[in-house]
Amino acid sequence: MSLPELFFTERQKHLLSWAEGGPVLAHMEDAETLRITSPPPPGEPRAPHDIAVTGDALLYAQATESFVTFALDGARLDVTRHGLDGTRHGWSTALPTAPRGRWALQDVIETRSAAGGTGFALTVVDEEEKEEGEEEDETEGDTLLLVAEGAGTVSHRPRAAGSLVHWDEGAAVVVLQEDRGPFPPLLHAEPLDSDAARPAVTTEGRWLDGRDGEALVLTDAPNDPRLALWNLRDGSLRHPGADAGPGSVAESGSVSRPGSVSGPGSVAGPGSVSGPGSGLASAPVDNARFIGAGTSSALVIRTYEGTDRAWLLDLASGAAEPLDTPGAGRLLLRVATPRGAGLYCLSTTEGTSYRWIGLDGAVECAPGAVPPDPALTPPTHTYLGTTPALVYEPPGEATAAVIALHGGPESQERDELRWDGLYRELLHHGVLVVGLDYTGSSGYGAAFLRRPWKDWETAFRRDLDACLTALRDRGVTADRTALLGGSFGGSLALLGCVLAEDLAGAVAAAPLTDIRRQAARAAADDARYTAWFSERYDLASPLPRQRTFDPEFLTTTGPKQRVVIVHGENDRVTSFEDSSTLVARARELGLPWSLTADASGHVADDADEARFRHDQVRDALAAVLDLP
Repeated sequence: MSLPELFFTERQKHLLSWAEGGPVLAHMEDAETLRITSPPPPGEPRAPHDIAVTGDALLYAQATESFVTFALDGARLDVTRHGLDGTRHGWSTALPTAPRGRWALQDVIETRSAAGGTGFALTVVDEEEKEEGEEEDETEGDTLLLVAEGAGTVSHRPRAAGSLVHWDEGAAVVVLQEDRGPFPPLLHAEPLDSDAARPAVTTEGRWLDGRDGEALVLTDAPNDPRLALWNLRDGSLRHPGADAGPGSVAESGSVSRPGSVSGPGSVAGPGSVSGPGSGLASAPVDNARFIGAGTSSALVIRTYEGTDRAWLLDLASGAAEPLDTPGAGRLLLRVATPRGAGLYCLSTTEGTSYRWIGLDGAVECAPGAVPPDPALTPPTHTYLGTTPALVYEPPGEATAAVIALHGGPESQERDELRWDGLYRELLHHGVLVVGLDYTGSSGYGAAFLRRPWKDWETAFRRDLDACLTALRDRGVTADRTALLGGSFGGSLALLGCVLAEDLAGAVAAAPLTDIRRQAARAAADDARYTAWFSERYDLASPLPRQRTFDPEFLTTTGPKQRVVIVHGENDRVTSFEDSSTLVARARELGLPWSLTADASGHVADDADEARFRHDQVRDALAAVLDLP
């Protein structure tokens, strides 16, 4: 199995818990079978067991470390708990009668019942019964039902917009998260019907975790994502660590500045950056969960200079204890149970692994499916002029370079298995890889993120010039340098060939190639995208150059530059038709452009598609750089 297939298959597995010797994982074996695998006892073969996926919903209940199935039969709900050890327990409860006909289950989340045990909050809609041949009638909106074994059902009709993310009986509120398209969601803590006189409290942010009247939310994203403790009763927000004393996150290290890591224009060598933990006062929060029995501490993942780091945070004092996670570039927080939390870790050089964080901060580790590459060294975070980047050095002399451009644009480069491990192959062919956090990326403050708006050409020209200067100082000329980008990064890869005609060329996967058409399609789905696009791009200008991401401007590349666009015909994020039109226009102008198509969407949907897309991009880069 190729690395892209191996990596895709592993990403489909769900980290559930930790047993002696390693992670407990689950994956869908087929459409009706969920397979659970645990570490076997020493000297014995691994013995998975299966759960039949039946009923209307399947949920992994983290509090009890079990899968729970739900089946609606009229006003009766059957609930079955499947333990990870193969045990099974079922119970039933009566639901209120649907006023118009029947309940249809839309969603279910885990919560705590008034008796202190595990409960479940269901989102249901009332569907009117219809005679044979009649069309479905419109439903009247959501109803929320709280059920627990041995307890009566509690019903609530939400008044606020959004999807249910938390039901807190102690605080007598439900929390709904209202999606707002491109803007941060709104969170509504709405009193239950029995206490309707209390006002609802609202905050802007992304829901992370909640219990006992308090919640962890991520505020101010994506400009400056900060962790906040939200009181569900009075709506107050507190940022833990902001005013803490010695030992707090705010005093864990200094903030690195452009030029303080390496000289302007240089590509830093290994070991030139400051040590782990520095600059965490400015590092954005990626994720967090309460850990332990109450709400006094949290496991927090922060991203600093392209690497994720885990901390145990005392929410009262703000003191933070760094956790031991060496070799893990990206930390994905997958599960939080009463016994601890589980992380899935991935890195270009170190491969994949699983980590388990105990309540005392102890870290256990087990390897994943992708092994480390001992011939490679971890990337170095540096500044090329004032533009941050992750630099991956080949084992020997660099004979070519690839400048990689992430999508977004409001995202950032991380040390993870980017492009399904493609960086590894490039490095072993003597290709130096620069993961560029171009101006407009997140993770470096609001001013950096907003700077290129409506003038992307000027901002990216500065980024690209600084990068090419640093590579030239290393002996890698522009004609041995290619741009590689995906989604919006693909758009910048095309723009880069317009700005620097001495580049070898570019490979753009699923790029955005017509900003006006892209904005119109997005606004047709959600009108709020009109303001989002208008704030960032000059849509109104009659000049293609000022619009920047316009077919007429993007096809002014150099006459010898090889440009390859790789695009899935079923992409619903960026337009395959726009890419086809762009390539046809370039070829009419005599430019050596080509389009490689497949049947995938914006990203691969299965292991075969992942391998095929990887191979397409690899072969295209080999053609642009004339690699063996």
